[in-house]
Amino acid sequence: MSVLIVRFLLSIITGVAGIVHLVAPSIFMPAMPPYIPFHLECIYLTGVLELMASIGLWIPRLKRLTARLLSAYFVAILPAHLHVAIHKIPMFGIDQPALLWGRVLFQSVFIYGSYWLSTKDPQ
Repeated sequence: MSVLIVRFLLSIITGVAGIVHLVAPSIFMPAMPPYIPFHLECIYLTGVLELMASIGLWIPRLKRLTARLLSAYFVAILPAHLHVAIHKIPMFGIDQPALLWGRVLFQSVFIYGSYWLSTKDPQ
């Protein structure tokens, strides 16, 4: 897959996710583990971070750093995905345990894709 396609896909995914986090934060409230404080604030923060990543992937001097930080971000949000799967919390119409665990596993695609992009995308 080409660098441009991966960058475009990650940019679209993070951009859409960022917007949804900001305009409909209640959708993400069930995914928040109880040990993380300030649920609403965290949801807004992640929305802003995702929008910044969506843009940063296209700024020449920031795109490699953004991709690397995005990889770390995808690892950082794994606890929320695990919380959803472990507690069988329906998200986005997904309520079957196998599909909820599939979301957790699919996170590895985002982690790898953003890391790969950070190593392949020319300056």
